Amino acid sequence: MSEMITAELVDLDLSAETKEAAARSLAERMVAAGRVTDLDGFLADVAAREAQMPTGLDGGIGIPHCRSAHVTEPTLAFGRAAEGIDFGAPDGPADLIFLIAAPAGADEDHLTILSSLARQLMNAEFTGALRAVGDPARAAALIRGDSPVSESAEAPAAEAQAAPEAKDTPEAKDTPEALKAPQHPTPEAHTPEAPSATPPGQTFKIVAVTSCPTGIAHTYMAAESLENAGREAGVELVVETQGSAGFTRLDPAVIAAADAVIFAHDVPVRDKDRFAGKPTVDVGVKAGINRPAALIAEVREKAARGEVSSGAPTPVEAAGDEGDGYGTKLRKWLMSGVSY
Repeated sequence: MSEMITAELVDLDLSAETKEAAARSLAERMVAAGRVTDLDGFLADVAAREAQMPTGLDGGIGIPHCRSAHVTEPTLAFGRAAEGIDFGAPDGPADLIFLIAAPAGADEDHLTILSSLARQLMNAEFTGALRAVGDPARAAALIRGDSPVSESAEAPAAEAQAAPEAKDTPEAKDTPEALKAPQHPTPEAHTPEAPSATPPGQTFKIVAVTSCPTGIAHTYMAAESLENAGREAGVELVVETQGSAGFTRLDPAVIAAADAVIFAHDVPVRDKDRFAGKPTVDVGVKAGINRPAALIAEVREKAARGEVSSGAPTPVEAAGDEGDGYGTKLRKWLMSGVSY
């Protein structure tokens, strides 16, 4: 199996004014490396995925990605843009851009690697190291996991001097100098702990499901974000990722013991009726990434009030045949209405 990212697929001085130009610049490196066979065809697939939902995330991250028949093997290209590029994130432009290319029939091993990277993007130390690293080969090694974050963050003195001054925040004071520039706000401010319906001395338990249209990036980033927020809130939170790197259903006993449910998804939750009868928060996958603590607080408030979900599928979800995608089910539902 070839390395998913090499030094040739890294651009630490990415110069582009638009997300389309950034994707083209990084995709050209994939073509040169023999990983993409048709540049324009691949970029059309990237644009189609981008049209479904912007791929910019809070914290200065852009993750354009797609499955494409023009990709020969799962590949990742990384670009660092000093000026920032607008990928549609609420907090502004992205300076760290990851172009993820997966073949139409990517195997589970490769997709598992991509999902692991997506989880790493929720790690401030990891993204800080990428902002500080000065060598493409070292950046590639960091992304592959071959190089420890602490070593990869050791930027040359000249680079550290050229970096913008960090904001005087508690996080900046506790962070090594090499990781300070540029600073981005965390995706979410602290949310006060919500009331709990669990008896004193017992841990509040939440089960969650995350999913996105391609099942490559957002699915796993939302899972990581929710798990991190759960630990901070002192709750027991288990996530079922319904993504491309495999789908393992939560143990029915775990679901039965849960006090509440969080759905963070942009495609229908599979076997949604498993979670019926519990307090539920149902949002898009980006909410799971950007405001996990708020979702946890909200579902705990619902539990305290005794609100529960029926778990019944929506009319669209109930339409069509088992295995149909959401778009197919929506079309069949609409056409049924037209027929009547």
